[in-house]
Amino acid sequence: MAAQNFAFEEEAYPTKITLAPWLKVLKYSFKYWYLLLLMLVGLLFVSFYDSSFTPLMNNAALTSIKNSSSVTSIWDLPLTINFTKTLGFTITFSQYFIVLIAALLIRSLMIFGVFFMTDYINAKIMLDLRRDSFEQVQKLSFSYFDKTSSGWLIARMQSDTSKISDMISWGIVRMIWMTFDLVVTLITMFFQDWKLSLVILSTLPLIIIISPLFEKMILRLSRTARAAYSKYVGWLSESINGTKTIKTLSIENTVYQESDVIIEDIRTKTYERQRKQSFFMPTIMMISALTTGIIIVVAEPLGLDLNDVASMGLIILFINFVMKIYDPITEGAELFADVMATQANVEKVLHLIEEIPAIQDSPEVIEKYGTLLAPNTRAYEPMEGTIEFKDVSFSYEEDTEVIHNLSLIIPKGQNIAIVGETGSGKSTTVNLLCRFYEPTKGEILIDGNEYRSKSVGWLRSNIGYVQQTPFIFGGTIAENIRYGKLDATDEEIIAVAKKVNLDEYVSTLPDGYQSVIHDNGADLSVGQKQLISLARALIRDPHIMILDEATSSIDTETEAIIQKAINEVLKERTSIVIAHRLSTIVDSDRILFMEDGVIKEDGSHSELMKKKGKYYRLYMNQFKDLHIDTQIDLFDKQVKDNI
Repeated sequence: MAAQNFAFEEEAYPTKITLAPWLKVLKYSFKYWYLLLLMLVGLLFVSFYDSSFTPLMNNAALTSIKNSSSVTSIWDLPLTINFTKTLGFTITFSQYFIVLIAALLIRSLMIFGVFFMTDYINAKIMLDLRRDSFEQVQKLSFSYFDKTSSGWLIARMQSDTSKISDMISWGIVRMIWMTFDLVVTLITMFFQDWKLSLVILSTLPLIIIISPLFEKMILRLSRTARAAYSKYVGWLSESINGTKTIKTLSIENTVYQESDVIIEDIRTKTYERQRKQSFFMPTIMMISALTTGIIIVVAEPLGLDLNDVASMGLIILFINFVMKIYDPITEGAELFADVMATQANVEKVLHLIEEIPAIQDSPEVIEKYGTLLAPNTRAYEPMEGTIEFKDVSFSYEEDTEVIHNLSLIIPKGQNIAIVGETGSGKSTTVNLLCRFYEPTKGEILIDGNEYRSKSVGWLRSNIGYVQQTPFIFGGTIAENIRYGKLDATDEEIIAVAKKVNLDEYVSTLPDGYQSVIHDNGADLSVGQKQLISLARALIRDPHIMILDEATSSIDTETEAIIQKAINEVLKERTSIVIAHRLSTIVDSDRILFMEDGVIKEDGSHSELMKKKGKYYRLYMNQFKDLHIDTQIDLFDKQVKDNI
């Protein structure tokens, strides 16, 4: 678990920024085009007020000082507002005051509306991204989760989607706002004095040269910082899940030191990005100050009289225009930096959303049976339960075959047990049957039909799978059982609980089946969890039952209770039991001994014991390890008459 050896590796992303990923996520905002249109109108008014109307009104108030001697009251002072040299109007100072207050109130309402709609769009985009991400997680195959940590997925669906929605919603507002500010300011500038306007624009090439220099650096550092954070989330998930193991090993201090290393790694890489990024804005501001100085220096050579009120008003107006020009450019620099920082998040979320599941139904199958998330259950045919493997081979990785030319027929209702050493291919075989993976060669037939000719949903709805380590959902006992059949009645839940010997335990609880289970069943024994898991699998009345070492993690006394429940569950069903304790599967119709992905022996317990081959040696090795009383009990039942 050591931080320095953390297993997760970030994907390789392109080194150049492109619009493609942004165009893909921007579609989430286009769904709310009507709100964007209203925001557009509001921002246009605000930009006109800030970048044209207010500066010109203030300039008119300043230059009107020369006329102050001709009026008895300041409220009667005439102000001339010139939008162009030929377009303008004259109002009194009292009218100026009323117009300014009214426009300010309208501006405030517009900003309130824009911010309200932006927050709304932000929330909707975040929900849409998380919905699409989680939907994709449900579609993805086992092979994806073999190589992807839960921490990585949590980071994508939690923090990344939040950051992207913020960037899209507020980024759109910032981009439109600064664009309107820039355009309105430029138009107003050139209508007032084109020469001074060109002076202001003369320094823009410096911005054009400087900006690309920061682009690759900020993008690279943002991805590095994001990779460090993903590493931390994955490590944190592993540490929390392994808390009990950490405490039993007494390595709390070691894990704490690991946290220091990994958190310091995040801090260092984030600080490096922020430090380099922090040079961008001061550079822009320095160029802005330089431009202001140039305007003052060239004023007289351009024919402006510094002793004239009108000329000074124009100079002050254009000094304000410098800020109005460079404020959007500075905002653009900040937005650019934020886009650089967020692109890594966008790429990762898109990587998840666009991941192609390894297991997919064909278009023809989807047309008939629907998809995993939208199944057409009315088209599901009943299953008999006959299984056939025809020359099946499988590789997790290329050139590393783990199942070799497996041919096997399991008739309807037969009880099969698969045994063998660790890594022999037992679990892989049942995973292939459940279509968690697909054969790289050969076919698997269900009731005589290649199982890919029917949907994944149809297949798995007919299979009950009980794992070695049962997973318990948060909620009540009844809800946990009902996950096997969502429309199950309370009577059905109680009936199936009685079949697996769970009802007796539930009856002792104050709230019975409505008792809430916390923290993945921390207050339940392993045996009780397994009984809930059995009930959950049985309530759907599956035609094929799979038990993957369902009793390997429990004591012998509990095993007897579980085994009794299992015998009830397997009645009149095709079943495959993967067993570690061979004494639990001696009554199976057939026992398959697997080794290196090949079935080495096939027969009943009695037949294989008399053969005295691999199964016999494995059984006798386990027999020798039993307590003497258990040996005596099992000898007459399972050994004496079978050798």
